[in-house]
Amino acid sequence: MPSAPTSLPFSETFAHPGDPLPAHLERVAQRAEASIAPTARAEARAIAFVAGLFHDLGKATPWFQAYLLHAGRRSALTHHAELGALLLWWYTAALDWPLWQRLAAFIAVRRHHGALTFQDWPALFEQTRAEWQDPESPLHRQLAVLDVAGIHAWLTDLGVRYPGLSQAPEPLTLEHVEARLRDRQAGGSKLRRAFGSLDEALAMLAGFGALLAVDKTDAALQGGRIARQVLPAEAVMRYKERYLVPAAVSHPHPNPSPSRERGSLTPLAPAGRGAGGEGRAIPLNHRREHIASNVTQTWLANLDHPLLTLTAPTGAGKTLTVLHAALQARAALEARDAEAPRIIYCLPFTSVIDQNHAVFRAVLRANQIADREDLLLKHHHLAETRFRTEDAEYQPDGADQLLTETWQSELVVTTFHQLLHSLLSPRNANLKRAGQLTGAIVLLDEVQALPLRYWEALRQLLMASARTLGTRFVLLTATRPLIFQPGDAVELLPDHDSHFRAMTRTRLHAHQRDPLTLDDFAERLTADLRQDARPTLIILNRRRAVRRLFEALRDTLPERPLVALSTDLTPLDRRARIRLIQRLLRQGEPVIAVTTQLVEAGVDFSFPVVHRDLAPLDAVIQAAGRCNRHGENGAQPGEVHLWQLQDAKSDGQTGESLWRRVYDAALIEVTSHTLATAQSWDECDFLELTQRYFLGCRARQDQQRVDEQLAQGDLIGVEGAFQLIEEQLRVSLFVARKPADHRIWEQYRRLRDDPRLSPAEQEAGFRPFKCAFYERVIQVHARAALGLERDLLHRLDASEETYDREAGFIGLPGDEPTCIL
Repeated sequence: MPSAPTSLPFSETFAHPGDPLPAHLERVAQRAEASIAPTARAEARAIAFVAGLFHDLGKATPWFQAYLLHAGRRSALTHHAELGALLLWWYTAALDWPLWQRLAAFIAVRRHHGALTFQDWPALFEQTRAEWQDPESPLHRQLAVLDVAGIHAWLTDLGVRYPGLSQAPEPLTLEHVEARLRDRQAGGSKLRRAFGSLDEALAMLAGFGALLAVDKTDAALQGGRIARQVLPAEAVMRYKERYLVPAAVSHPHPNPSPSRERGSLTPLAPAGRGAGGEGRAIPLNHRREHIASNVTQTWLANLDHPLLTLTAPTGAGKTLTVLHAALQARAALEARDAEAPRIIYCLPFTSVIDQNHAVFRAVLRANQIADREDLLLKHHHLAETRFRTEDAEYQPDGADQLLTETWQSELVVTTFHQLLHSLLSPRNANLKRAGQLTGAIVLLDEVQALPLRYWEALRQLLMASARTLGTRFVLLTATRPLIFQPGDAVELLPDHDSHFRAMTRTRLHAHQRDPLTLDDFAERLTADLRQDARPTLIILNRRRAVRRLFEALRDTLPERPLVALSTDLTPLDRRARIRLIQRLLRQGEPVIAVTTQLVEAGVDFSFPVVHRDLAPLDAVIQAAGRCNRHGENGAQPGEVHLWQLQDAKSDGQTGESLWRRVYDAALIEVTSHTLATAQSWDECDFLELTQRYFLGCRARQDQQRVDEQLAQGDLIGVEGAFQLIEEQLRVSLFVARKPADHRIWEQYRRLRDDPRLSPAEQEAGFRPFKCAFYERVIQVHARAALGLERDLLHRLDASEETYDREAGFIGLPGDEPTCIL
C-alpha cells in the first residue's frame, strides 16, 4: 500500500477555492439553523446546525485538498460526506441527544450530495458501520491523516461560543471513533426503533432540507445570500381601492384588466350581462366583502391555531380574500415573533398558476412594488427560472434555478406536486425545500383535487408539520372535502353555510340516468344551440371527444364562434385559447367552448349555460363554478346540465362511458347515488350534496398511508406509492408550427447532439430556453403514436394531418415517423 500523504493543518484547508473550510462550515451551520423558523421544534434547528458544522469536514483530507486546489484525481479517497458523517456520530455521543436525532444528523451529512434512497432510517449507518470493519477502507485511511488536533481545537472553541455544543469533546482518535460506532446504545434493535413518529421524520427532513438549501446557495452565491423582504400588510386593500372599487362604480363594461382575474373581491361585471344584472351584482359584491372581512377577523382571533379551512362558494373571491388575510396574519406574527413567515400558495394544476401569479403581481404593482422574484415567485416544472432581487439579476447559469427551486421568496405560487414532494420524496432536488416550510403560511387552493386515497396521509402530514415545523395551513375549497376531522381545524368563515344557502346563481339538471352516445349528444346539442344564442361551455372527459364534438359543431353551426381547449394543444396555444374565450365573453359573443376538465380548477370563465359529462361530484360542482359566476343572469339561475356520454361501436352498439379510464368507478357510483333523489338541484344545495358525497367516498376508498412509510424511513416506498399524476403510456411531441418553433428545436438538437458536452453542460445550455421549449410540447397516448419510443422526445411538424391550432393534435404523418432524439 502506498504511504499516506502528510496531514494538512485544518486551519489551512478549503471548502471551495478561496473559501476556508472552518469558516465555510461555521457559516453554513449558522445559516442553516437560522433558516428554520423559531416555531419549529428545537431538534430540527439543532440537526441543521450540527450537520452544517460537519457536512464538509471530510474535505480536510490531503486527497480532497489536492483535488480541489491542484486539479488532482477523484477517487474514493476524495469522497467527503461519509467521513463527515462518521465524525458527527463520534461528536454527538457527547451531546444530550436522543438516538433518532443523532441518526438524523448523520443521515443529513452522509447524503447531502445524494438521495435518501433507503427503506429504513438505520440503513446508511449500518453501511458505514460495515465499511469500518475493513481496516484498509477509505474511512480508516482518511481518518488517519486528518489534523485531529486542529479539528479538536476548532470544536472546543465552537463549544465555548455556541450553547448546546460540547465544550470539552473527547480526543478525536481512531479508538474513540470506533468505540462510538460499536456503542451498545446504538445497537441494531435500538436503531430500528430510534424514529418513533412522523414528527421525528419531519424534523429530520427539515434539518436536512435546510442544510441542502443553504450549502448550495452559499456555493452558488459565493458566500452571499438572499435577504428577506417586506410585504405590505395592506397590499390587497390598496389594490382594491386603486383598481376594483372605482372601476366597478364608473366602468361597468371594462377592457381586459387584472381585476377580472380569479379571486377578485369586488369584480367588475362583464359585458353581455342579462336583464337585472346590475341589481344582482350588488349583493354578490357585498357578500364578497363580508366574507373577506370575516375571514381576516377570524384568522387574527385564532393566530396560534395552525390548521385552518376556508369554505366558500365558487366565485366568492377566495383567492384575494385569503391573500389579504394571510398578509395580515404575517404582519401580526412578525410583530410578535420578529420573523415574517413566507406565504406559499399552492394549486393543483400548472394551467391556473399563471393566472393566480398575474393577480398577485398586479396586487404588488398597485403598491409600487417592482417585479422581483425575491418578493413573488412562480415555481412549477415549466416555469421560467429567472431570479431578480433589488441588487442583482441572476442569469440562467444555475444560481437562478437554485434560488427558484429553494423558494427564496416572500410569496411563492406553486403546485401541490412541488409542495408535497418537498416532504414525500427521497430526492435531493425536492427535499432542499423542506426547511422553507418551517414557520410558513401554506395556502392549499382547490384541495379536493388531491386524490382521495391520500387524504388521511395528508391529514397526518399537515398535523405533524404544524406540530414539528411550525407550519400554518389553510385549506381553501368550495366543496369542503373530509380531509380534516371535527376539531382538527378552525373554519375561517364560520357562517359559510348561510352563504351557500343564499346562493341562487346556478341550477344543476341531472340527466345522467339516461346515457347518450357522443353523436346523439352532438345532435341534441346542435338543435338546442340553433334556438339558443347564449354562450355555452361543454366540458368532456377525453381529448378525443373534444375534437369529435368540436368538428361536429363546426360543421353544423358555422355561424357561431367555436373554441376547443384540451391538452392536445400546446401550453402556448392553450393560453391563447383561454384568452380568446375570455375576450369573446366580454364582447357578448355567443361563443361555444368545448373543453376538457382543465378549465375546472379556477379558470376565470362565466357562461350562462354549462354542459358536463359525468364526473365525480366535486368536479361537477367545480364545473358549475364556471356558470353565472358573477351573477350576470340576474334573478334567472344559470343552467348546468350533467350527462352520461358513451362511445358508439362501429356496429352501432353502445360502447363504454367516457368517464371510464378517467375516474374511479367508486366515485361515479357515489355521485350517481347522491344525485338520485331529484332531477335538479339549486346552488344552495351544493354544500349538503358534497358532504354526503365525501362521506360516501371515504367509506369506499382505501387509503394509501404514505405518511406511515415516511415515519418508518421507507423513502423508496414513498416514492413509488405517492403519485399525484397517474403514470400513463405517453409520448412527448415537440410541435413545430412556425419558424420560431423550428429555431428552438434546432437549438435543442444541436445541444443534445454535441458529443463534447457533458449532461450537466447540456442541462446548463438548455436552461435559458427550457420554458419556451416546453411551451411547445404535448403528450399523447402511446396508442396514438405507435412506433415512437416513450423515453425520447420527438418533433412533430404541424400540418393539416398532424396538428391544427384550433384543436391541437390530430395524428402522426402518414409516412414513417422519424425519431430525432
